[in-house]
Amino acid sequence: MTKAMTARVPDVAEDATVRPWVMRQFRKHSGSVLTGVFGAAAFDEVALVPVAAAVDRTGRFESNFADRGVRSGFSALLAIWGDPADREAEGERLKTMHREVRGRGKGEFADTRYSALNPDLWNWIAVSGIFITLNSFTPATGIALNPAEREAAYQQLLEAFRSIELPGKAGRLPATHADAVSYYDRMVATELAANPFLDRVVDNLTRLPLPTLLLPPPLRAGLTPLWAAVRPVAGRVIKVCSFGIMHPGVRELTGFDWQSRHDAEFAVYTRVLQLIWRTLPDRLLLIPLAYNRLQYEKLVRLHRSVSLDSFGPPSGCPVG
Repeated sequence: MTKAMTARVPDVAEDATVRPWVMRQFRKHSGSVLTGVFGAAAFDEVALVPVAAAVDRTGRFESNFADRGVRSGFSALLAIWGDPADREAEGERLKTMHREVRGRGKGEFADTRYSALNPDLWNWIAVSGIFITLNSFTPATGIALNPAEREAAYQQLLEAFRSIELPGKAGRLPATHADAVSYYDRMVATELAANPFLDRVVDNLTRLPLPTLLLPPPLRAGLTPLWAAVRPVAGRVIKVCSFGIMHPGVRELTGFDWQSRHDAEFAVYTRVLQLIWRTLPDRLLLIPLAYNRLQYEKLVRLHRSVSLDSFGPPSGCPVG
């Protein structure tokens, strides 16, 4: 978002050309399992104190914040990869269910009032999600976006998130990438703050709970000992990768002391991700919804490839 944010991303030429193959790769990235490695960049959401108060009040983050991450990720991926009708239905579902999320916080947030459908809170969470996908693209793939491609990528995500926009002028998401960057920088400078909930989620990152969603109880029981052994390493990788794409102002609020050794660590992890990106087959690299959508689009192109250009009679003389 800012020059400081992109210090570890390769420089790109000021080229106004949008390369179609790059945009295809970006679209594929938006359905890649690798974006999960950057998921803790979403902690910027709870640096907005009313959001922290709301999430803290529900208790779902405390019980198993990995489950909450899975739910949020699946919802966002449905917005990006679902049919138009499914996107619209998901957007309406989210808005309807969030009507209940209003009131006053508890404990440290007892004086904080919140309403999830307040555009100031709602749009902050939406822009956070857009930027996670956008800012993780180059680290995960090794492909640098030029300014025109960055704008095209933002528009691609903005179109996917239209279904969750709130009505009215205040509910509109930033219209351009430049607008989104300005909005984000303003929020960091004037609205975000360190808070106890943000401290707790950062501290717990290396103690990631095993998700309960999509895992049958016997499988979860069998995986728990292994997960307990590997989660400090997994949490460390997620922490460095996520904080590596995080706005420096947000990173400062978390108390994470980013040093030059973290730059080196970030470079190692992202090189591994880029190797995986180049070598892993799409069936394993992509979430099933994205993989099946791309396969469907290939089949559509195949069907259209045998169609006639015209149903009229052939041109030219039929004899001779």
